[in-house]
Amino acid sequence: MSFENTYQTESANTQPFLSRRQKRQIEWIMIILLICGYAAVTLAQTPTPTTGLNDLNYSAESVFQPTIKDAVKLSDVPEIKDSVRRISNIKYGITSIPVFAKYEAQPIEVAKLQNEPLQKLYHSLLKLGYSPYYNMPYGELWLGSSRSKDMNYSAHLKHFSSTTHLKDVGYGGFSDNQVNVFGKRFYKKHTLNGDLNYERNVVHYYGYDTTLNHLSKDYTKQRYQLFEPKIQVMSHYTDSTHINHNIQLSYYNLKNLYRETENNVKLNAHGSTFINKEKLNVGFLTDYYNHRQANDTASDLIMSLSPSFEAAGKKWHANVGVTGTLDNFKKVSKFYFYPQLNLDYDIYESIIIPYAGVSGGLIKNSMRTLSRENPFIDTTINYRNTSNKYSLFGGLRGNLSSSTSYDAKVNYAQYEDLHFFVIDYRGANLIYNQFYVLYDDASVLTLTGQLKYQMKEKLSFIGKGNYYIYKPKNLTRAYHKPDFDLTFSAIYNLQSKIIIRGDLFFMGKQWALTQMEEGGVTSYTPKQINGWADINLEGEYRYSKMLSFFVRFNNIASQRYYRWERYPSQRFSFMLGLTFVPF
Repeated sequence: MSFENTYQTESANTQPFLSRRQKRQIEWIMIILLICGYAAVTLAQTPTPTTGLNDLNYSAESVFQPTIKDAVKLSDVPEIKDSVRRISNIKYGITSIPVFAKYEAQPIEVAKLQNEPLQKLYHSLLKLGYSPYYNMPYGELWLGSSRSKDMNYSAHLKHFSSTTHLKDVGYGGFSDNQVNVFGKRFYKKHTLNGDLNYERNVVHYYGYDTTLNHLSKDYTKQRYQLFEPKIQVMSHYTDSTHINHNIQLSYYNLKNLYRETENNVKLNAHGSTFINKEKLNVGFLTDYYNHRQANDTASDLIMSLSPSFEAAGKKWHANVGVTGTLDNFKKVSKFYFYPQLNLDYDIYESIIIPYAGVSGGLIKNSMRTLSRENPFIDTTINYRNTSNKYSLFGGLRGNLSSSTSYDAKVNYAQYEDLHFFVIDYRGANLIYNQFYVLYDDASVLTLTGQLKYQMKEKLSFIGKGNYYIYKPKNLTRAYHKPDFDLTFSAIYNLQSKIIIRGDLFFMGKQWALTQMEEGGVTSYTPKQINGWADINLEGEYRYSKMLSFFVRFNNIASQRYYRWERYPSQRFSFMLGLTFVPF
């Protein structure tokens, strides 16, 4: 490589760096030269001390002469010019053209519920308890299906018994057993129900003096066994042109320990439809009984037809009809006609609703109804049906608030062959521990009052009372019919964790027919039985949704009262138990 090429290469590599440096040096040199030049010129123009400013004379000449133009004034006068043209002979008129509004319905979206989880349903509930007083075991079991649009079924089993032996009376043990199976099938316009009921109840005729008689408990034992299937078909038509109907067919067989039986077949049908704005109701009943006893067999056929019209307005409601009944008892037929009238009127927003009416009907007295009212009746029952000729009633009901309701009623009724219970002094049973049934015509005046208070699910209170005035036609007293009865029930729920329930039962005095012997002469005279009060209290602690514990106190006042003559009640007792959800 030559020297020239080497120089050119180095010059090319160093050229950018040297040019910047040279530029800065040149800029500073130019600035210094300008400053020096400006200072020299200034010094050159400065007068010397010998020469002053007064010695300098300057003169300037100009040819510009300033002038002002004349003002131009506007002499026009403002003038208003109307641009609207006047038109003569104007005629006004309205031309009617029909306008047809075009209405188009806007579709509304279907309201949808949020997907909230449904409350879980359990299939069973078991309740067990035991009372060391009088040795009383208790158990109940409920079984049921879950949610279904097609069908529903359930079952209920119950047992409650005691081996009590009260002081100065016979063995008073009892046993109540019940099995109920229920099924329901849903169709588009109908519902089919099926029900099977079985009951087995055992009592003892313990109303005798053990200081005079010593009897074994098998001698005083009585057992009632019931078998009862039912079937029902019910319609659900929403169209008023259809006839809604409810048809129920049932049968039961009731048998006691002494092989006395009662068979019953009942067909109960009801239909309703609308004629204009009135509702027509028609009821039909066929009720056949067969009573088979050791000393007699009797049959009873009851047939009833009850048409009625029902109408309602904004504030009133009325139901007017009549019931015709045929009673063929022991081949003797009787016809009865009973009025049916119900009227009510809402005076002010369901606060005051007066109502009145008249009713009546035939009351069947059977082994089932009489033994349930008094289980200590004689095995050979004296059967006779009771005819309620009429019942006149009137009263007031309403809602004092959203949580308080009331009902007050006065009822006057006339009965033919009203039943009464007295000790059976007729037969060879000299211990007199069974009851006989007497019948008599009577009038009954009943005063009824009811008050209910419900504060959500926290507190509820129900009070109900009845006062009776019986006037039998032939009997001296209305035997074993109390003067009054009162019931008070209260439930307190403390955050769904502790539940407290209280029940108070009061019953007034009643009369019994007692046998008296003086000087070898036997007579029968009324005997007054004092009234009584029964106070019960129950507490429940819910440990969880599936387990809870309860304690129940019965007859806290520990009174020994008599509902039936010679049959004292149990005194104070308590029961401990639990409620459990197995699955």
